[in-house]
Amino acid sequence: MRTENVEAKRELVLTETIGRNGNRFGDEEERLVLEVLRSGNLNKNCGTKVKEFEKQFAEYLGVKHAVMSTSGTAAIHIALGALNLDPGSEIITSPITDMGSIMPILLSLCVPVFADLDENTWEIDPDDVERKITPRTKAILAIHLIGNACSMDKLRKIANKHKIHLIEDCAQAFETTYNDTLVGKFGLLGCFSFNQCKHITCGDGGITVTDDDMLAERARLFSDKAWPREKGRTSLFVAPNYRVTELQAAVAIAQLKKVQDICEKRNRLGKMLSDGIKRLSGIKIQEAYPNSKHTYWFYAFRVNAKIRDEFVKTLAGEGVPCTGGYIPRPVYEYEVFHNGKMFGNSNFPYGHEPYRPFPEPISYDRGICPFAECLLDEMIRIPFNEFWTEDDIQKTIEAIKKVHQGVISGKR
Repeated sequence: MRTENVEAKRELVLTETIGRNGNRFGDEEERLVLEVLRSGNLNKNCGTKVKEFEKQFAEYLGVKHAVMSTSGTAAIHIALGALNLDPGSEIITSPITDMGSIMPILLSLCVPVFADLDENTWEIDPDDVERKITPRTKAILAIHLIGNACSMDKLRKIANKHKIHLIEDCAQAFETTYNDTLVGKFGLLGCFSFNQCKHITCGDGGITVTDDDMLAERARLFSDKAWPREKGRTSLFVAPNYRVTELQAAVAIAQLKKVQDICEKRNRLGKMLSDGIKRLSGIKIQEAYPNSKHTYWFYAFRVNAKIRDEFVKTLAGEGVPCTGGYIPRPVYEYEVFHNGKMFGNSNFPYGHEPYRPFPEPISYDRGICPFAECLLDEMIRIPFNEFWTEDDIQKTIEAIKKVHQGVISGKR
């Protein structure tokens, strides 16, 4: 009886914290935005909200420094700008991600190298990462896909062994843990996104975190045209302008108060769905590492590629919102890597003297990451979120079982 009362109270807290009727924004966001508007100071250099949010986010994550920016893409670009890698440096990363993870590598005049994914967790495979290290490798960008953690102890061991940098892309992984530690704290730098569809949002925004004082200083400069404002009007190196406004920071401050409740509910509902379907033959779920927490940016499972589309169509007919796959194909198959024109009519930095010539061309051909290709052909995605109820999850489980009986078991 006591457990039921605690759970009922918890649900009330979740409802009040997240917002009623599926609304992600509430009175606190409105109050803080109006406070900024009435102050007349919408620019971060005139106001206080961006600085306040940076401080709060650093304290929340348990790191020394946080630099807010305009997007998760900007957050990764800032991390690479802080590292100041030479043109032509190779960065090993995941082939299944939004191009917002990859464009900062290209904009830094570096070369993305793609490692395959682990078949159980769907995260980057440390063994394949190590196989693809060359003398030109300078960093690993570990992308925590769908709210599940990469194998951070193995990746950190590899990075230390080869004396290369480890960066984390946590855009889909708020409150995700590995070995009971929040992701974003394992790498030299961590990057988060506040895009409209992420666990928490301010429309668009990002943040770069680190415990390294020197990297934090360069990251802060890189986000603002390399302009040390307290030292006068000058720029110290080539850098973009990724300043975020006080309005976005105001919303982010209110949203940060909700992140633990949002992700706790997603974790609980996602685990409930997995427990309900993981024993069905022919269905494979995304597994988390021991002592790690998956926060389910969306929910996904795998079936045989030959029946995937039929499964999706039938499941949708049962009232479960779902689609096949995630991105259409691994990012290395995108046109940007195959048209021979990175900047103007130049394919720089690929193969250009004196910037690290490549004795063997980098391959972006189909087949370089076979499991990633297979995963996209087999994945079924359900865009569930924290507003779903346990009854919604139970109905989804029953629908999947029904479709499984007809589409998989019925064809044996």
